[in-house]
Amino acid sequence: MAVAHLYGLKPVEREAPRAPRMFVEPADFAAVAELARSIAGCERACIRLEDDETGEMRLAFFPELPGVTDLPSALMPNGRGLAVLDGAILGPEMAAAGLPDLAFWAGFALKSQGGRVLGVLGLMDSTPRELNDTTIQQLVQLSGILSLGIGMAASVIRVLARQTLGVIEDVAEVEEGAASPALCGLMRYAAGRMPANAEAMAMRIAGLAEMSDGTLLLTETAKSILFTHGFRLTTSDALEPVVEEAVEEAAPKEFQAMARLRIGEVHHDIARDDVTDKFAFRITGTDADWVLLDNGLEEGWPEMAAEIIKRTRNATFDYVRMHMIHRRDAPMVQGEYLYDLYGIEWAVRGTPEAGEARGEDGVWRSFDGSSANPESPRDFSALAAFAAIPDLETRIGDDVHEWSKRIAAGSEITPVFN
Repeated sequence: MAVAHLYGLKPVEREAPRAPRMFVEPADFAAVAELARSIAGCERACIRLEDDETGEMRLAFFPELPGVTDLPSALMPNGRGLAVLDGAILGPEMAAAGLPDLAFWAGFALKSQGGRVLGVLGLMDSTPRELNDTTIQQLVQLSGILSLGIGMAASVIRVLARQTLGVIEDVAEVEEGAASPALCGLMRYAAGRMPANAEAMAMRIAGLAEMSDGTLLLTETAKSILFTHGFRLTTSDALEPVVEEAVEEAAPKEFQAMARLRIGEVHHDIARDDVTDKFAFRITGTDADWVLLDNGLEEGWPEMAAEIIKRTRNATFDYVRMHMIHRRDAPMVQGEYLYDLYGIEWAVRGTPEAGEARGEDGVWRSFDGSSANPESPRDFSALAAFAAIPDLETRIGDDVHEWSKRIAAGSEITPVFN
C-alpha cells in the first residue's frame, strides 16, 4: 500500500470546457517543477492547471511523460488531504491514464490570493518514500511562489495591454483613423481603464458593449475575445458608470451624426440625443429634418434598420409585389387575372386608370392604379391586392416586419466621428 499526500487541497468541481482558452501553460514554470523534484528527491514532478470558470485543463510532466493527458481522480483532492493508493483498486485507473506504477504521490495546492484553486504541483515516484516536515514546508512555500507566478501572468497581460494601447494611440496621432475606436475602447478596458465616450459608442455599434442603466457593459462577444487572450473578468473588473457631460437638450435639427447605415445602395446618417438616448435618421448628404426612431440600441441595429426600411419605403407593397404569384393555370374570364400571396387570393381586371379588384368576398371594387409603373404590370396587380383585401396590411404585418429584418441583416453600420 502506498500513500499519496495532498496538501492544502479542497474538492474542485469541473465544468464542461468552453471556447476561451487558458492563457498560462504549465511548461512556463518548468524551472519551479524541477526545483520541487530536486527538493523532494522524486523521479518526476508535474504541474496541473485548471480554470474553474471554463473547466479547461493543462498538464505537464518533468521529465516528460508522453501519452498522459490527465491525472486519475484518485490523485485529485478528496477533502481529507490524504489519499490511499491501493494497487488492486487503482491499477486499472493508472493504466488507463497511461501512468507508470506509483508508490508515492504528493500534491500541493496552487491557489490565487483570493483563495481560488489554480491547480496542483505534484511529485511522484515508483519507490515508496516519506517527506519530512522540513521538506514539506519547503514544498509548501515553493507552491506558494508558483501560485504567485501564475497570478502575476494576468498582471503582465494587463501591463502589455497598456503598452499596446499606448502604441495604438501614438500611431493614431501620426495617421488619423489608423486605429479603430472600438479596438481602442476594448484595449482600454483590458488595460483597466474606462473607454472614452466616442470609443464606448464605437464598441456599442460593433456589438462589443451595451448600455444598461447608464453603465457600459461588455457583451458576451467582447468578454470571449478578452477571455480567450488571458483576461479574467471578475466583479471587480466591472466598468464604472459612464458619466456624460451635461448638455442642453438638442432640437432635431441640431443632432450630430454618430453612425452611417447602408441598406442596399442607400446610406442613412444615424444621430443620437445624448440626453434622451433617442435615435434619429436621415438620408446621408441631405439637410432633411431628422426623423426620430422608435427603436434604439437596446432593440438592436436590425430592428432600427427594419424601422427605417418601413419608414422610407412602402415595405408592405414591396413585400406583396415580390412574393405574390400569378395563378396562370386558374380558369378565369378573359381580361381577369388571379394572384396568390401565401393562400390569400385576389383577382384584378381593367387598366391603371380604371382598375377593379375582387377579394375573398367576391365583390369587385374600383381602385386608383395610376401610380403604378406602366411598364410593370405587377405594380398594378399588387395595388389591386390592397383594394381587394382592405385588412391586408394588418394580416401580413408580422411577415413584412420579419422580411424587413432579413433585409436589414445585410445592412452595414459604421461609426462617424466629428
